[in-house]
Amino acid sequence: MRKTVTITYPADPARVATMLADPEYQRGRVARLGSGTVTSEVTAQGDGFSATASGTVPADSLPSAARRLVRSGVSFTVTEAWGGPAEDGSRTGTLSIDAGGAPVRSSGALTMRPSGGQTVVEVDLELKVTVPLVGRAIEDKAMSMAGRVIADEESRAAAWLGSH
Repeated sequence: MRKTVTITYPADPARVATMLADPEYQRGRVARLGSGTVTSEVTAQGDGFSATASGTVPADSLPSAARRLVRSGVSFTVTEAWGGPAEDGSRTGTLSIDAGGAPVRSSGALTMRPSGGQTVVEVDLELKVTVPLVGRAIEDKAMSMAGRVIADEESRAAAWLGSH
């Protein structure tokens, strides 16, 4: 299943990239999953950077459909890799999500661009759940939660940008 989502940040691309490259910000992003063991690593890559967050989501924090398939929780690694900025501050990148212990594959293409004093990030996300008969239903449920995740990301980002 494929879906494009848009996140709007109240700052220019340079400030947004600084925020996304901050390990504390990355830990806060995934802390909402209820994982007590989140690690974050940011690595410079030329003019760009790669931000990786890893942890484990307890089984009781998963949606009910997923709990039936995964009994001991799911380890995850989320990596955003951003290239260097263009003259206007725009960037492109990739997103990969590895969910160990779950029959899920997810990846995406990222674009960041300035827009009237703000920054718009578009995520072209692809999600594949490889479970016979119910995989599509789980994909639909996961994608339906995108709106809440984006609202949370925008709120957290506004707070971070306001305090840094």
